Amino acid sequence: MIPLHHAGLLAASVSTTAALLAAGSPAAAAPTPPPSGSALVLAVVPATQSTVPPRITSLQCSPDGGAHPAAAAACADLRAVDGDLTALTAHGGICTQEYQPVTAFAAGSWQGRPVTYRKTFSNHCILLDATGDVFDF
Repeated sequence: MIPLHHAGLLAASVSTTAALLAAGSPAAAAPTPPPSGSALVLAVVPATQSTVPPRITSLQCSPDGGAHPAAAAACADLRAVDGDLTALTAHGGICTQEYQPVTAFAAGSWQGRPVTYRKTFSNHCILLDATGDVFDF
């Protein structure tokens, strides 16, 4: 379970980003084609009571950027699966078996399609092995 203060921070960040992504022309204006780029808010949150704060960043692809420290590599991973975070595959890294669960979240759009993702991993190393550079921030 996500601590309440972490869930509130994450919800506020995702809501703000969703509002920014949804902002567009007034309803009376002519329809516009879906954006060709992609923008996501990514978060990694301890899944249990923890003093470790959540980590949140933004990622934009086409062009690659945002606050993500490895935007080009993360976008390459997402392009390989056409933005489907559930299709990311493990890289076969070696991780310890310690149980310190973290939950990865993503919200935004990929090539004009809405994206939401939430998955809990048994520790941070397993998260990184399973998701490549996407949640490595």
